[in-house]
Amino acid sequence: MSVSDLHLDANAVAATLQQIFVSEPTSAERVCQSCGQQRALGAHRMFRGAGIVLRCPACGDIAASVAVLPDRYVVRLRGTWSMTRAEAEASD
Repeated sequence: MSVSDLHLDANAVAATLQQIFVSEPTSAERVCQSCGQQRALGAHRMFRGAGIVLRCPACGDIAASVAVLPDRYVVRLRGTWSMTRAEAEASD
C-alpha cells in the first residue's frame, strides 16, 4: 500500500467540518498556547480595529483574528480549540 492510497484531498472532510463549525461557537473551548489556561470562547476579550482580535482572558495572548473582506472572511486560530455538538443537534 502506498502513501497515496491512505489519503484524499481535504474536500473529503468538508461535510464533517461544516457540522463542527455550525455549532454554538461561544461554548468552544480553547487552550492558550502561551499560558495553558482552558477557557470558553465566550470568555475571551474582543478588540476591534482593522479586523477583530480575540485575546486570552488570562494572559492577553492572541487567540484568533478575523478580517472581514468584501468577498470572504480570513480567520486565524491559535492554541488548541475543542468544539462539541450536543447529541440532539448532531442528529439533525
